[in-house]
Amino acid sequence: MKRIILVTHGDFAKGILTSVKLVMGETDYIDFVSISAKETIPEITGMIEAKMRYDSEEAITIIISDIAGGSTTRAAMELLSPGENIYLVTGLNLGLLLEIAMIPMSGEKSSDRQLLKSAIENSRNTIALVNDLLDESRCETDDLEEL
Repeated sequence: MKRIILVTHGDFAKGILTSVKLVMGETDYIDFVSISAKETIPEITGMIEAKMRYDSEEAITIIISDIAGGSTTRAAMELLSPGENIYLVTGLNLGLLLEIAMIPMSGEKSSDRQLLKSAIENSRNTIALVNDLLDESRCETDDLEEL
């Protein structure tokens, strides 16, 4: 069983989960933790842990945080341990979340890690300055017209 927990500052996680549901329908395996400026790292870690389900030893938990060096990520790092199927991904955006939500995780650690790396790379490749893409497209069209 796959479980995804979004950990963000403010209401970002709640909002992005609403967007995911528009695209995918009901997603009962995705939950979220929203933090404010008041919580300490141990409190945030406790909030995340409270959302984790331990239905079986094969349960896979993917925590996705918003900022790499932020308190959300630092708190989630406290929950990582070598023997468990807990993965932490940072840089939450809608494309990344959709990629990860659709991954058929198997529970085999090296395979699951590779699937997550591919999802991250796919998401990373969709980030672009569209103006540059349009300029490149126009240049290619202009080059063809010169022939």
